[in-house]
Amino acid sequence: MVWDTHTRHTLNRYDEALLRQVAHNLCKPRNQWPVHELIDRMCAGLTNAAMVDRRLKELPVACRQIMAIIHQSRQARWSISVLVETLAMLGHDDGLAPVTALLQSGLLLPELAPLGTDPDERSAARSRVKNIESWLTRSDPIPVVLAPPTIAKRAHGEPLPIEFATEANDNPRIFEADGLEWPMRLAVLWQQTLAAPLRKTQQGGFFKRDHERLRGDPLLCAAPTEALAEVPDPGFFTAALAEATGLLRAEGAELHPGDLPGSWQSSPLPTLLVGLWNALARVSQWSPVAGADLPEAGAANPYASAYLMAGVLIAQVRDDAWVSPNTIEEWIVTRHPFWRGRKPASIGIATFLLGVAHTMRLLQATKNAEGAWLVRPSPLGRWLLGGADQQPVVATFKQTLLVQPNLEILAYRQGLTPELLARLSKIATWKTLGAACTLRLEPTSVYRALEMGESLPSVTQMLEGHGMKAIPTAVLDSLKTWSNKRDRIRIYPAGAIFEFASPAEMNDAIARGLQAIRLTDRLAIVPGENEIDYKHFRLMGTRDYMLPPEKCVEIEPDGVTLSVDLSRSDLLLDTEMQRFAEPTVAPAPTSTSIVRPAAQARRYYRVTPATMLTARQQGVTLSYLEHWFVQRSGYSIPAAAQLLFAGPESPTATLKHQFVLHVNDARLADGLQQWPRTRDIITARLGPTVLVIDEANITALADRLKEANIAFEIAGQATASEPEG
Repeated sequence: MVWDTHTRHTLNRYDEALLRQVAHNLCKPRNQWPVHELIDRMCAGLTNAAMVDRRLKELPVACRQIMAIIHQSRQARWSISVLVETLAMLGHDDGLAPVTALLQSGLLLPELAPLGTDPDERSAARSRVKNIESWLTRSDPIPVVLAPPTIAKRAHGEPLPIEFATEANDNPRIFEADGLEWPMRLAVLWQQTLAAPLRKTQQGGFFKRDHERLRGDPLLCAAPTEALAEVPDPGFFTAALAEATGLLRAEGAELHPGDLPGSWQSSPLPTLLVGLWNALARVSQWSPVAGADLPEAGAANPYASAYLMAGVLIAQVRDDAWVSPNTIEEWIVTRHPFWRGRKPASIGIATFLLGVAHTMRLLQATKNAEGAWLVRPSPLGRWLLGGADQQPVVATFKQTLLVQPNLEILAYRQGLTPELLARLSKIATWKTLGAACTLRLEPTSVYRALEMGESLPSVTQMLEGHGMKAIPTAVLDSLKTWSNKRDRIRIYPAGAIFEFASPAEMNDAIARGLQAIRLTDRLAIVPGENEIDYKHFRLMGTRDYMLPPEKCVEIEPDGVTLSVDLSRSDLLLDTEMQRFAEPTVAPAPTSTSIVRPAAQARRYYRVTPATMLTARQQGVTLSYLEHWFVQRSGYSIPAAAQLLFAGPESPTATLKHQFVLHVNDARLADGLQQWPRTRDIITARLGPTVLVIDEANITALADRLKEANIAFEIAGQATASEPEG
């Protein structure tokens, strides 16, 4: 139904002349039917297997071959460039001609709107397709075509011009991965981006902090457990795969987590792996040779078609044969239009097969007599790559969790499923990956799970249902405590919030009869404002939170102590300041202290190296601090606070042992810097009459000054030179 609707929307955007031309090629109408009826007949023809078979048989063999590969890929959406490169590898130098013929026959559809969307009629009228050739030759964006699965399936079994050498192995020791490596890493990345999204530059790379985060994360950057070849920059590959699958979605320049629990809730592992395999065609910020160190933006990315052809080649290997990954790579290198004639040392296809495809459970591997790796499709891989009709059953073990009294969860990966990975990622924090993974139950992780729709009964039921032992009493008590804290949240449609200068003042007010509910140690809420007798309180002003924040912070002379005027502050200030400062006592008065009235109520905060480090880890930026200081104090961020924030990124400071030469006249200093005999031994100038000299040049300086008849002495010592005459 989705394809029928989308086909109608697409054909409605064809110019009438083009529509009649495509209809003539597809269903050969004998009469001049009206447009709407012509579209009805074309849609009916596309569901007629006999008609589709006849049209495919009438087209060149290259058309049937590319449709067979599209069917084998299990992906209906392909870029024109990928299809052209694939046809070139099959020996068809004019790869665009078969695609054009399929479009003109109605067996391929141009992507004019995303599949499943209802295009706006006005925009459709403005962007009608008048000519297939003109549409194909546009460059921005690169044209994309859609192949209805029922049509691509009719080309299944079309012979492909593929030949390569295979090997036999009578008694192989077979290695087959469990397919969970990349789903687990995706779950880890999804969980991490809930707290801090990834930020990308305009060129498509990551900002320095996120670049270092992906390259240094102990979970994402560890070598995959079952990989048979080293995967370069596995953290960046995980991020690229997450973006390609929609697990991370772009919001401006940031990547935020998508709906992992919703997309994995009912998907078995084979279905999830199909999605990951198809997403490889959209991975552009990683390669199996350079990892994340890609060429400049805009450079060609030939790997989408290389991955597709590698899968097609692997699918040709029989169950009783094996092939070397190097053979697959050499076949692609010698035929791919991007590498043909260049003969690179390696394009990474062997690494991709052993490090990525094998860990996705698509391949089985063994070693030949020389110790080199050989591969062939696994049962799951043969189904995924189009060689088998029945989806293989993946064995699962329900009891796979061990919940320990210290709140750690031990998860044995042979029992993990996409649904269990999703739920574990909601309720616990990932700590290690391996044959046995560890997670930890924490207050923040349980609160997160409750906010995402879990409940205390559902969490305990999941842990008990998949647990090998009963949940320890200490763990149950912690879960109940954390759940009860969240369950005590109340919503007040209206109320008055009281802010007290100290916890003691709030306790005193409640003891005197204030009917308030405590929010924090200094904040309380009164649901009914009519119940308040304001004569017992000192009103310091009202706050309109729709207006810009008021300037209520003063910077002490030391540059790291901040004084808050409580009569002008608001409820948001404490939360803002706790991101980069900590409460402190009033500083001892000095000669440079700011003099204030004794009755003025104030609160003090101090910026320290530890608070600035925490701020950086939580995503606070220098631009945010600069904006905050101007907004709250009226001045830019003080130099001392900026020093503590930027310290980790500052270049190494150097302490040198040097001498300082003082002269009485700036013109004399100018002359010493200009005179060829002395300018080479002067290191720097600190001021109008102050020059810096290296210790090794003291003797040479004395000789040159004596030569110029200038008196010279070292402080505390006798005269070093006297002027003559």
